[in-house]
Amino acid sequence: MEVPLFYEWKYGLRFDLQNERNDTKFCSSDKYFAEVVRRASMLFEATFDSSDMLFFVCTEFQYRKRKIKLTNFAFRQINNLEKNEVYRTKETWRYEPQKNFNVAFIYLTANRINYKNILTAIGNAASSRLPSLDHKNIFFVNVSKKLIFHMYDDRGLDIIASDKETLRPIYNKYNDWILDYPREQIDEQFM
Repeated sequence: MEVPLFYEWKYGLRFDLQNERNDTKFCSSDKYFAEVVRRASMLFEATFDSSDMLFFVCTEFQYRKRKIKLTNFAFRQINNLEKNEVYRTKETWRYEPQKNFNVAFIYLTANRINYKNILTAIGNAASSRLPSLDHKNIFFVNVSKKLIFHMYDDRGLDIIASDKETLRPIYNKYNDWILDYPREQIDEQFM
């Protein structure tokens, strides 16, 4: 089983993207998904300035020998993307070394990314809603601030950083959205 990004790093935040209501009917409603995207977008905006340099990283388990195509939904959300901007590689999954996954990196400024569409597609991945980024992981690596933003699905997202002071303003402003089960561990970082 894959360990969430938050647990792999010394300084991190783990956020709940869901509203307090957690019943099945509500979790499939337009209102539910609108709240997921609203929270994820606000956290993205707190994490990235439009001029920040970042790596947009897309990973996908390898099916046959196909690579992540330039025509996939995530890449289409990047303004003026050129083929030569995409660097591709294959990696071994550390949890199951017999499995491989494809990785694509793009180095760009944050303002070139239509992040709301990407966050919407990540939030939709576990449902039948479109757009959807099924079987892909997207990481936004902020080179300027030395942090990583990873929305894993409609339930939540992780933000990790090399320095806890980079995270402090986000921790202070969005403290109510921090997930309950790692809250004690997160609060201890900022004492």
